[in-house]
Amino acid sequence: MCYHKIMLNTGNKILLCVIYLAILIAAVAGCGRKTDSDKLLASVSEKEITLKDFEGRFSKLPSYYQDIVQKNRKRFLDDMIVEMIFYEEARRKRLDEDKEVKDVINEARKKILVAKLIKNEVEDKVKVKDGEALKFYEAHKEDFKSPELWRASHILVATEKDAKDVLAELAKGADFGELAKARSTDATASRFGDIGYFKEGQLVPEFEKACLKLGVGETSGIVQTQFGYHVIRLTDKKVSQAEPFDKVKDFIEGELKKKKRSELFDKLVMNLKEKYKVKIEEDVLVSLESLNKEAETQEKAK
Repeated sequence: MCYHKIMLNTGNKILLCVIYLAILIAAVAGCGRKTDSDKLLASVSEKEITLKDFEGRFSKLPSYYQDIVQKNRKRFLDDMIVEMIFYEEARRKRLDEDKEVKDVINEARKKILVAKLIKNEVEDKVKVKDGEALKFYEAHKEDFKSPELWRASHILVATEKDAKDVLAELAKGADFGELAKARSTDATASRFGDIGYFKEGQLVPEFEKACLKLGVGETSGIVQTQFGYHVIRLTDKKVSQAEPFDKVKDFIEGELKKKKRSELFDKLVMNLKEKYKVKIEEDVLVSLESLNKEAETQEKAK
């Protein structure tokens, strides 16, 4: 399927950034206060870990980690406790006042705020209207065509004489598949010579050219390739046809969302640059690029 032909230009680096920031938002979501009615699961000094805390942390894990935790909940609880005592010890040592720590926290805070802004102004506004995907499909139906496919079986032998013998046996009524199993030197012999379906450009040119000349059920003459001498039978052919809309609907909607996401992101950036009067000093930028090139030249000369 030639879906790659219509992949929309979505700014992959931007999207990766959006996804990364969205993950940060998800990681800090749902950290509300505990209620008095929560059942106590463990305590560390005066701090408590409730059943609600445990389940809340568990629910944020990827599904494959949840399967692991299900089998050893006590180990997961112990990990939460260790994290808590490390945090308390770090605060007791006043590491939260360390400049390096503050810088990291500030950077994380900026990323979380940026992620929230992008979620509000971009992610939450990406919508594909009813009928939009179908309209795109109708306008680009040629791009959703499955390739023309052929299926063939063959008998591979080492010499032209052996190939002539194969043709002679077939002419006498020998079964092609059984003959392939008995005579072919190729690994496909165990499948009665079947090589499966292929599209144009996948096989060696001589073999493929011979196949494309055959009708279904027809057998070739001797075909020589770099692998030896082949006798080929075309066993099936599938014509190119458009994939049904239901089969490609999710793909199209995904591509439309990527396009809309990119457009919304670009518009947001443009509006904010205008709002905050962004100005780049081009002469300084050029001098910076010159310094970079000079540093690269010096590095290569070492």
